[in-house]
Amino acid sequence: MLSRNERKELAFKYGYKTIGEFEEYMTMQRAVGDSSDSQPYSNTLAYPPQPDDSHPLMVEAEQRKLEAAKNEEEESDHEELDEKIESERLAAQDTLPTDQLLQVGGRILILPDDLLHRVFDFLPVDTYATLALVSPHWKSFTRTEAAYRRLCERLYLQQSKKRTLHVSRFGNSYRTMLEKRPRVRAGGGVYVIKYKQIKKIQRDMWTEIPHGAILESIYYRYLYFQEDGRVIYALTTTAPHDMFPRLRRVNLGYTEDAAAVWGRYQVSGRQVTVIAKQPWQYVKIVLTIQPINIHGRNGFLSFEEHLTSSNDEFNEHHVGTVRFEVPSEPFRFVADHRL
Repeated sequence: MLSRNERKELAFKYGYKTIGEFEEYMTMQRAVGDSSDSQPYSNTLAYPPQPDDSHPLMVEAEQRKLEAAKNEEEESDHEELDEKIESERLAAQDTLPTDQLLQVGGRILILPDDLLHRVFDFLPVDTYATLALVSPHWKSFTRTEAAYRRLCERLYLQQSKKRTLHVSRFGNSYRTMLEKRPRVRAGGGVYVIKYKQIKKIQRDMWTEIPHGAILESIYYRYLYFQEDGRVIYALTTTAPHDMFPRLRRVNLGYTEDAAAVWGRYQVSGRQVTVIAKQPWQYVKIVLTIQPINIHGRNGFLSFEEHLTSSNDEFNEHHVGTVRFEVPSEPFRFVADHRL
């Protein structure tokens, strides 16, 4: 209920050029947050507009890149600290009796590390980052090469076409591989693209649309990647705050959804190829993983190709293969703890 000038000042305050861009950003914030499906939920990273180079957010992203480069120079000091933390944790486990370990952290602390990693295999990869914030014990558990190797095996072996890690290319460090090798973010969220199109109104004697009206078509594409090489693809007019619970139910096998279909994907370098089968055709989407930006590491996929075919070969010389013009809008990763 604010005046136009107040809304304009508020939009400028948050780095948006127009009131419409700011209102769209606030609407997309409802995409994630609260665990209840009936209530809107928010996320400050949910689908902001793509800024130009002079945008404050892009300036901030450049600063983050410089900080990341500085952190790499200090990595050797961090490795010594990690080794010290790990040795202290192992020493504490050896000296404390079982009853005291149970009092400090419960039964889970007396389990061997290999068994703990098997337990966390059932949870999203981002769980390790959350676990590191709980206590020094869990911080050291998640910062070992064994943990990084486990994560790399989960993330890359199924996504890559060659099914190999080649850790030697990253200085024989699985931690470096996890930080630098491109991948898609599987679990914990969905890649979303919102596309708007102004349609031309066909006027005839039956047209009831008044003169001066604008007919706008809005639709969304969703890509919900899995660690095992599967992906849920959906093309629908349903907004994220309503679509995310539906994708979750499809993923858990509770129900089928008319807008969502299962497919496969592969990552080759920075290129991601998705092939999904709809009831009437096959769909092929080619994407490119972009570097670190305001959407986080590996949180930005540019749309390169979109083809459909009556079979899964996608031969452009075949009469059943159709190539579509792709929108300039990218896929942005929207995190949701329920996914």
